[in-house]
Amino acid sequence: MPYLTTDHVAAALDYFAENTHPALLSVLAMLRHGVPSSADPEESVRFGSTVELQLLSDYFRPTGGPEARPYFSVFGPGYGYSHWRDRNYPGRTLQVQRDKNALFQKHPTDNKRWTLAPDLGAVIADTPAEDVVGKVPISVPHLVAWFYRDREIESWKAAVDAFDEEFRLTAYGLVPDIFTKTPVPELAAIPFSSDPIDPGELLMLLQALEPEQSSTIPADPPEAEAPTGPVALVHIPTAAPGDWSIELSSLGSLCGLKGLEEPATRALAALAAGMHVIFTGPPGCGKTKLAACICEKAGFPAWTVPATDQWTTFETIGGYFPAPSADGSGDRLDFLPGAVVDSIEKAHCLIIDEINRADIDKAFGELFTLLSGNSVTLPYRRRSEDGDFRRVRLQVGLAIIDDQTADVVMVPEWWRLIGSMNDADKASLKRLSMAFVRRFAFIPIDLPSADIYEAMIREAGAQAGFDASQLAEVLVGLFAKDGEGLSGIGLPLGPAFPLTIIKHAESEARLDPERSLEAILSSALELYVVPQFQGRHDLHEAAADLFSGLVPSHAEAMARHLAVWTGYVVE
Repeated sequence: MPYLTTDHVAAALDYFAENTHPALLSVLAMLRHGVPSSADPEESVRFGSTVELQLLSDYFRPTGGPEARPYFSVFGPGYGYSHWRDRNYPGRTLQVQRDKNALFQKHPTDNKRWTLAPDLGAVIADTPAEDVVGKVPISVPHLVAWFYRDREIESWKAAVDAFDEEFRLTAYGLVPDIFTKTPVPELAAIPFSSDPIDPGELLMLLQALEPEQSSTIPADPPEAEAPTGPVALVHIPTAAPGDWSIELSSLGSLCGLKGLEEPATRALAALAAGMHVIFTGPPGCGKTKLAACICEKAGFPAWTVPATDQWTTFETIGGYFPAPSADGSGDRLDFLPGAVVDSIEKAHCLIIDEINRADIDKAFGELFTLLSGNSVTLPYRRRSEDGDFRRVRLQVGLAIIDDQTADVVMVPEWWRLIGSMNDADKASLKRLSMAFVRRFAFIPIDLPSADIYEAMIREAGAQAGFDASQLAEVLVGLFAKDGEGLSGIGLPLGPAFPLTIIKHAESEARLDPERSLEAILSSALELYVVPQFQGRHDLHEAAADLFSGLVPSHAEAMARHLAVWTGYVVE
């Protein structure tokens, strides 16, 4: 079904400014709440600002409004005030209006119980328009254009009837004299849309209605509140340079990665759904390269940073750091953004390699709030061009910030954090808190199937600049066989390792053509494979036995070098 558009809303706002009074909100709140129209105080019901706040929350709280004043008042001409209202609006301004209008009748001894005046329609019609609801009859289609702006609309008639039922207009006898359901040609001429109103477009439309800053106070304003100037302008994030909702065919050959079609599909779906992503799997299986490839194919620039066990919030969020002063008087402390904040400000997605090497809770801090899709004010201030220190605020989505002391960093809707994680490091996996885990889609990347893995190694060997057939045979057994080699001892490694070993072997063979295969293999294993056993003393003996069978004349030296990484102590 179709939706209303900002053109419908704009027409309604113009109508409200000329034809309605702010007290109309209280009238509608009472009608919706079922406050009786009666002269008998005993028939009064509990009513107050809580009910009016519920109506404001349901229909007058646009996405992205200022935090301190999230409700946008549409009834009446505005009287030179900002239209944005805070939670005290019903208890302050509307309360005054209820007390002074005969339309609203308070219980003589209980100020929390109310009725509406008997013969409600006649009382409204006989009261000057500027003091109650506005110029009657009030157009229900215009009310629908504002109240139901986020709903699917079957037809104007269906929407008007739904409004009539929700606010009990006919039930109170207010149609057609006080409220009219007559179609409005101006509204009917505006075509519906197949998509709902974009929150940012609505926000910009509303902000255009804000008055110019003025020190002039309106004479005898009808609202009992201090006049306010306009709030800050709408803050707009960086336009998306790409699109996560691309077709799978756009990924092409996955930048040369093989056997990763399934994790690529899952990752693209998660990213398009608004999730952040972490790839998990053995070392060397293409996690970080796949992250960079997907960002590139989707059209988003990305930075890659490696995590370390020394990370704190300084590396991710930022912190105070000496910076040279503009006048050359020396260094002074200022906020230096960390990797996450810097990537957001520079409009880059962020890829964190080996993310689980960091102490997640210590390193991410306030970013947990941001990663779950909510804005966050950081505990830092940054010096602005005028020399003032302003609090750094990471703002999700288009928003109006009424805090003039904020240094706003807009977080684009398309910004994503993509991490890679070595799941062989079981100890570090256990350090992930649930607060962190629930903010990501974890996508496993397994080793390629044995036949694909073997084919990759043999193809690389065939393309080498020397006869690598024997080396390829050894590497297939070491890396690509299920339940054998490294996989058989509990430390499977991805294709990056054998492919790197072949390239390294080509370099050694070029430098020393007489060098034996065993010497080349021993060198490559020590350089690239042995370090992967860091801290794995439980695998030392099995690894030493495996390597001794491959390089028997180097077995003793290999075991000694292996122990440096595993921490194994011979008893």
